[in-house]
Amino acid sequence: MSRRSGLYALTWLAVATLAGCGGSSSNSTASALSCSDVTTAKLNLSGLVVTASVANAASGAAGSAASYPAHCQVTGTINQRTGIDGKPYAIGFDIRLPASGWNGKFFYSGDAGIDGGFNDPLGSTAVGGTTNALTLGYAVASSDGGHSSGGLDGSFGLDPQARVDYGYNALGTLTPLAKNIVSQYYGTPATRSYYAGCSKGGQSGMVAAARFADQFDGIIAGDPGFNLPKAAVEELYDNQQFATVNPNIAQAFSPADLALVSSSILAKCDALDGAVDGIVSDVPACKAAFNFTTDVPQCASGATPDGTCLSAVQKTALANIYAGAHGTSGDLLYSDWPWDPGLVGSGWTSWKTFLNAQIAPVAMGNVFATPPAPVIAAFSPATTAYWQAFDVNQGFQLIYGTNATFTESAMSFMTPPNPNHLTTLKAKSKLIVYHGTGDPVFSSNDTTNWYNNLQAADTAAASYARLFLVPGMNHCGGGPATDNFDMLSALVSWVEQGTAPDTVKATVAAGNADKPASWSATRSRPLCAYPKKAVLVSGATDLESASSFSCQ
Repeated sequence: MSRRSGLYALTWLAVATLAGCGGSSSNSTASALSCSDVTTAKLNLSGLVVTASVANAASGAAGSAASYPAHCQVTGTINQRTGIDGKPYAIGFDIRLPASGWNGKFFYSGDAGIDGGFNDPLGSTAVGGTTNALTLGYAVASSDGGHSSGGLDGSFGLDPQARVDYGYNALGTLTPLAKNIVSQYYGTPATRSYYAGCSKGGQSGMVAAARFADQFDGIIAGDPGFNLPKAAVEELYDNQQFATVNPNIAQAFSPADLALVSSSILAKCDALDGAVDGIVSDVPACKAAFNFTTDVPQCASGATPDGTCLSAVQKTALANIYAGAHGTSGDLLYSDWPWDPGLVGSGWTSWKTFLNAQIAPVAMGNVFATPPAPVIAAFSPATTAYWQAFDVNQGFQLIYGTNATFTESAMSFMTPPNPNHLTTLKAKSKLIVYHGTGDPVFSSNDTTNWYNNLQAADTAAASYARLFLVPGMNHCGGGPATDNFDMLSALVSWVEQGTAPDTVKATVAAGNADKPASWSATRSRPLCAYPKKAVLVSGATDLESASSFSCQ
């Protein structure tokens, strides 16, 4: 899932795992192989089939994230097989090799949603960015997650190995193989290796940090769904709560209803960071200051919500959603959510009241539940019937369940093992995690809880892992937020110059339709390494400039 989730024995290819960590930089432009030489026979790697190697000419104008330089595009598959469902499977890959100006580095571009295709084969380097990793000279690899069903088809989940590939094995298998191809093409191995992804790609980033940190010098995990099966339980619960207001859940709350909640949050929390600027930077203080029950007016009995009040059933539903799904014993099944003004963002509404209702049933029924209860088609009556009938109290039995066919649970193959003890990462790599506090898909509180636990387990955690919260940002971008920032440059400086990022400058993305009219188009803010937050500097008056704020 993007703007737009881990414990089977890993089946490694019998290929050499070439150096990706450490070493000096390279500006090599010569290739040991021509693009047409990149074939199955020439590479001679076990399990590899090259379906095409094409020399692409440069395309697009500079300053566009969709433009790219001349490069060799290699596509193919790894480990072709037939699943227990009788369908063909393989780990598909797309590798882009700059024809000139290779910077000597490898970049793995993260996946998205239920996979089945190549999410970002050029390699996003920043949220709201205007370039990509290929343009910057990286050799870029991406994967389809081990199946080619595409779209929102979760039927691959009926094959146990396809579940494993989706959870982590596609990443673990492709990374060393792609490095081998890069090495053969250029005649020298990559000297640095990076990973970046958001949403499901953020989950894969967390998996990379826990399972494959020896393969990467640096990892970026954005808005990570690293407890994705639990988040799916929450999303099904949310659907049911919205339905108590209106069976057509997209109409449960009007834009005016959500604007009322947002303005009520701002009234209590906006000034907590010293600036009344439409941004809530101090999440813990806001949790203490804002009381949804008393701070959002409730309509009189029989009155229609009109933007000045919510009905009693609306208040109950939204309070339940933000508190998080609880079982009958009172245990929290996933996470609560921060009260953030970003719920007025278009991304909040489209995900929370539409896309989650389509994707969660498909993912849960096909991929996460044991035994599966197949729900193949999104945008069909079957998805609605699934979430309507779903017993939230049985959710954990499904996502932790196993049987003779599905011998590993969803929480095993989707969740990074030992996420609070990242020993290999500490020794060999760096991790940057960012998360929008207005994310409607994965709660930033879940990510914050993980980082708090990491720091509790290791007081030196900030030396190898840092978290940046993005106030107001929806899922991987959008919302009333400064949602344009370059985490890759910060990561590279950390890895290659030893400069740990305390702050990253963010601006409003050019295409952000949720920018409040009162904000300057050039508004900027510092994103702060958690637990610090942006606070107005004493005496500063320019609320549109990052220089008026400091991380405290």
